[in-house]
Amino acid sequence: MGGLSSLISRIHMPAEAAEKIPAVEGFAQEAALLHGVATFEEGAEKLHELLAPDVDGFQILSVMLREAAVSEEEYRRRGIPETIFLDTMAAFTRFVEEHRRAYGFYGFDRWWWTGRQISLKLFRVGLLEYELCETDGKREVSVHIPSGMPLAEGAVDSSLDAARAFMARYFPAYADAPYTCFSWLLAPVLKRLLPADSRILRFAARFDILAEDGEREDYKTFVFGRSDIPPEGFAEGTSLQRAVKRHVLGGGKVGSAYGVLRR
Repeated sequence: MGGLSSLISRIHMPAEAAEKIPAVEGFAQEAALLHGVATFEEGAEKLHELLAPDVDGFQILSVMLREAAVSEEEYRRRGIPETIFLDTMAAFTRFVEEHRRAYGFYGFDRWWWTGRQISLKLFRVGLLEYELCETDGKREVSVHIPSGMPLAEGAVDSSLDAARAFMARYFPAYADAPYTCFSWLLAPVLKRLLPADSRILRFAARFDILAEDGEREDYKTFVFGRSDIPPEGFAEGTSLQRAVKRHVLGGGKVGSAYGVLRR
């Protein structure tokens, strides 16, 4: 499996999951689209259609990991450290492990997202992930919070500082771009549900909130592991889960918000 098997090992894919990843051949045209910032979504959609039915998602995972290994050559060409590459591509492992926690077996269902990593559009730098975005000629760096990450202030500070240095060196067009975040973690309602010293609230306080979407239910996946369970079935293993469950069962919503990081 060449580069594929090497990458699977280097991103510490669980052995049981790694054994299920086939060496899928072909799909060169569709896979090539994954390397384009403007075309990765199209490539992912086409692969998903062509590989259906891909019950556990391991076929599309195989193609994507193969192309991720190809992307490493571009990392090397640009001089981006191997640690950034491996930390970024470890998202594949994280998603496979999250699938097992949510459904009880290994699988991959985030194919619609991981073209960002392959196309050098999103990078893991320390604790957080950073996506290069451009809309109507305006650039911004979108901050993403990998699930399960403890938002310790020092680790957040270190990640943001390292990200700014990373952008200045490797993507200078984004050196002065604003850092933004659209997440359930910024939802204003959390101020009523969490204690004042909550790490989530301290993270949210770094941003000036510019817009809210009270109808979004992204929190279900990140707080409870999956989006297809009713509030009555929400877990109660953490204080966050208990607070959110109580709020939703009482008729409340969580939603998401968009903010700009204060410099």
